Amino acid sequence: MLLRLTDGTTTLALSGAGAYLGATYFPQAPTNAAVEVAETATVILEGTEAAVRAAVNDIEQLFEAARTRSDNKTPRVYVEFRPIDSGDIFRAEVLAGAVSWAAAPAKRYLAAALNTVEVAVIWTRRALWQGPEEELYLSSSTQTERVGGVTIYNNDNAGSPNWVGIASNRVKGTRPAPVRIRITNQAGATLNWRNLHIGNNVFSAPASADVWLLGSEATGGASQSWAAGVDHNTLMWQFSLSATLLGQAQGRTFRALVAFDSISAAAYVRGAVGSYLGSTFAAQRTGKERYGAGELVDLGAFPIPPGGYNAANAGAALVVTVRSASSGTGVIDFVMLLATDSYRKLEQIGYTVANGEGIEDDGIEGATYMLSGSNRYPIVRPGPALLVYPEKAQRLYVLFDENNSFVAGRQMTVQMWYRPTYDNI
Repeated sequence: MLLRLTDGTTTLALSGAGAYLGATYFPQAPTNAAVEVAETATVILEGTEAAVRAAVNDIEQLFEAARTRSDNKTPRVYVEFRPIDSGDIFRAEVLAGAVSWAAAPAKRYLAAALNTVEVAVIWTRRALWQGPEEELYLSSSTQTERVGGVTIYNNDNAGSPNWVGIASNRVKGTRPAPVRIRITNQAGATLNWRNLHIGNNVFSAPASADVWLLGSEATGGASQSWAAGVDHNTLMWQFSLSATLLGQAQGRTFRALVAFDSISAAAYVRGAVGSYLGSTFAAQRTGKERYGAGELVDLGAFPIPPGGYNAANAGAALVVTVRSASSGTGVIDFVMLLATDSYRKLEQIGYTVANGEGIEDDGIEGATYMLSGSNRYPIVRPGPALLVYPEKAQRLYVLFDENNSFVAGRQMTVQMWYRPTYDNI
């Protein structure tokens, strides 16, 4: 057995090293929906009074660091455990702890030249264990599964996929696990990356769902014009949602990202989902109004179908409307329905990304930065951690804009790492 406490710099091997003679411990399983677990390890210490007290103080200092930690400002403290003498070492984050001396006087006697004492090392940890970090095998429609990166593109055309796939046998564990994802610019030019949308489709037929609504599929076509004073009462672009897609989506939430080939500068756009009753569209969910000139516009999150889980899979549509004080035109390239089984938006707050540079979003350790050579620049705002799901086939999509513009077909490379996550070991 191996049992130790560490913050990445200081490591205390409670199961045997220095003053720590050995330990008795086995993990407790979480109950119900518990997010924390309280445990006790019995630890035998041996040495002079000074050595024993120093060993206890070292444990208590790590517990104090865990108790007073502010997110991303000081290192996390972990209990690390391996039930046998070799193999993978698992870790769980420690939130607080204390050391209690044994009640029996003989087990806490310190007056001899060499003392053997017993203490109870008590901690509260997160109710999950993480295994060693490993790179995920990824694939696409043009590249077989591999590590080292898969090439994808900033739209989805034949031969230019926008997604990476993860086979069901590639994610181990019992719980969804945060990932470290690296997106590298391979466009052959320096880019002004601004907003990156990353979504993982796990539960809505990831291998077959067609999440792309092409502008040409809209009622009346991709190009629309409006007169001055138009408002959201006019359905400018109407996209029917197929019965197949509605049956796959099952009322789950999708973000609607609309990519314009062009749009007049004064236009404000809004999305809605609903149903057609005869020839009348009845909106059930309406998004917030967005300025259209960014050309990749997040219309908001919508349940598909709009009626919710197991809703009737017919007669549903997504519409895009316009409000503008002046006349104008707009041409839609596509609307992408980005699954949000796990969703992450990254916002780069300035600067450019040269070809071969990229962005790394480390949901495992809670850090997001731009990569330039060996340098990491914290100029990217993160959201909630991106997750992968054990024993599930899944497909992850990435779309990005560039300083108020959208350029379809930009090439990038995606790599991902994760730590298998378990309720118990």
